[in-house]
Amino acid sequence: MQNILSVTVLNSYIKNIFIAEELLRDISVVGEVSGFSIKGNNAFFDIKDENCKIACTCFGVKNIYMPKNGEAVVIFGSIDYWPKMGKISFIARSIKPVGEGALALKLELLKKRLAEEGFFDEGHKKQIPPYPKRVCVLTSLAGAVRRDIVTTMRAKNSYTDIDIADVPVQGAGAAAKICEVLARADKQGYDVIVIARGGGSMEELMPFNDENLVRAIYAAQTPVISAVGHETDYTLCDLVADVRAATPTAAGNMLAFDSREITAFIYDTIYSCKDRLEGKIARMRSDLLHLSMRMSARSRESIALARSQVFGVADKISYSLKTNLKDMQAKLKQEEIRLKILNPENMLKRGYFIIHNKQGEVTRVAELACGEEITLTGSDGRASAVVKEVKNDV
Repeated sequence: MQNILSVTVLNSYIKNIFIAEELLRDISVVGEVSGFSIKGNNAFFDIKDENCKIACTCFGVKNIYMPKNGEAVVIFGSIDYWPKMGKISFIARSIKPVGEGALALKLELLKKRLAEEGFFDEGHKKQIPPYPKRVCVLTSLAGAVRRDIVTTMRAKNSYTDIDIADVPVQGAGAAAKICEVLARADKQGYDVIVIARGGGSMEELMPFNDENLVRAIYAAQTPVISAVGHETDYTLCDLVADVRAATPTAAGNMLAFDSREITAFIYDTIYSCKDRLEGKIARMRSDLLHLSMRMSARSRESIALARSQVFGVADKISYSLKTNLKDMQAKLKQEEIRLKILNPENMLKRGYFIIHNKQGEVTRVAELACGEEITLTGSDGRASAVVKEVKNDV
């Protein structure tokens, strides 16, 4: 006999189908608005194309975009079914003009496709070395990003070499240029490459959502930090990079290390080894003493000989361990002397000067310009000068 359902049971069954269908949740739809009206704090309208339309509801319209009838928009939300009325409605959580919405939709589709290809998998990401010696920063020399990163790192140590590669960070052709410079830097033995920019609008950040740049970062053998400088919105570069820094300054903090911490770590390691070695020697002496006591039944001569041999071996081991410890301490002393020699303050005392221009510390002749005012900092003070001539020998 055929089952007979009540309307309530049938509509409840249909409701459950809509709830279970994942394809009807969190989707974006583009179309033309018609019949837009607001009742209380909710908006009601239809969205249509040349063939079909669907009723839409938006709860809480205080902070949403208010479209006009006939305007093309992209709405984001989920399909819902109302059992009491037997009606289907699209519950919109956001409404955007078709220009902005289309850009966001295009970006979301690209993000989804790249994610499915595994570009954002954590298993592919490389570790950032704790003490990088050479760092390359890809950014525009026109902005403050370079200064932020260099100043942050130099505040802790002066041993890391920082190279700045000038690249455009917005506009047509920016992504292609970044790809080109990234590929070149990846072959030059850097410990870390930083791609940085000081934030911006969605349109300004589009080069960092470029598919070719995403693939270039993924293919790089050198660990890459993305420091686009937009704390709330993630670019595709942020997702594919080995590490994402919220700002360029945050990237500088990631890479900076305090040289004093390294020295302290070395000393701690040596003293820890010393304690373990002394403990081992003490245990060996104790074992030898117990062994000699167990041999008390033997002749005095045999015992004396055995004790002499055993303690002789122990003394040799102790001497060898102490000698090795002294060698390690001597090497540490040499490293400490070398660190003092490399200390910028000591170099200034030996007659060297640090040169600054308006952009910051000058490390290459190419950063100077004729007629430019510069400041020379020595161990005993500062002096101002003007560049008369610039010659590039390299």
